Amino acid sequence: MIPKIIQKGDLQLEYFTKGEGSQTVICLHGHGRTVDDFTFLQQENRKWVALHLFYHGKSHFPEHRIEQNPLTTQEFVSIFEALLAAEKIDKFHFVAFSQGGRFTLASIPYFGDRIQSVSLISPDGMDNNSFYNKTSRRKWARRLFSHLEDQPQKFIRYAAIAKAMRLMRPKVYAFVEKFAADPVTFKRASLTWRGFRMVQPDEEAIAKTLIEKQIPFKIVMGSYDQVIRPLQAYAFTKRIRQEKSVVEIPCGHNFFKKENIEKFKDLLFVNLMK
Repeated sequence: MIPKIIQKGDLQLEYFTKGEGSQTVICLHGHGRTVDDFTFLQQENRKWVALHLFYHGKSHFPEHRIEQNPLTTQEFVSIFEALLAAEKIDKFHFVAFSQGGRFTLASIPYFGDRIQSVSLISPDGMDNNSFYNKTSRRKWARRLFSHLEDQPQKFIRYAAIAKAMRLMRPKVYAFVEKFAADPVTFKRASLTWRGFRMVQPDEEAIAKTLIEKQIPFKIVMGSYDQVIRPLQAYAFTKRIRQEKSVVEIPCGHNFFKKENIEKFKDLLFVNLMK
């Protein structure tokens, strides 16, 4: 893999490339993950491009902007367009996981003429009005989370109380506990939750683009996933008029165990459209 950097204003995006060919696949990882999740998509006669989201690797978004001037969809689209130009990419396939799915969904209306397919794995961004997303747009909630950035154990205690009151599902609590156990990981969770709050997929624009451009679209969900649940995908795809696009495989939110990759890799459009 070849690491590269692209800059646009005060944004910096790190990405990796490998190979050349008639196909190009662009991959966006999930929160706390890396581009390594998608190395299984590297193959001959294919250009592989994988981005590090902001606050991962060397991708940078200024912390001082988070409260008053957070990242917007248009800003991400602009730096992504610069990446496509630098790599001389015209048409491409999207493959994204979890938080990477939010950026992919938000980008679809801007690249309808260039997207050959979209394959999402348990994507974030399917409900702008979920508790998780709505609270990120509340100043008091952001202040609280920011205050707790240096006190992850206190946050875990609050989450435990929420679980005891049945306000948080046990599997979600386990996910929270994992990320809050390490101060660096916990701060990154806070930065992304607060900083990405304005990257909101436009469902009507997505529906219109997918239908008018006839873009193959699929969402792979884990039947046992309690972090992003299948029912969210079914509700979302109904709203964007893609009701038959959801496929479930028997796993939780950890899709990148070798045995789980084997369950979904042949479902991805980039592997189906030779």
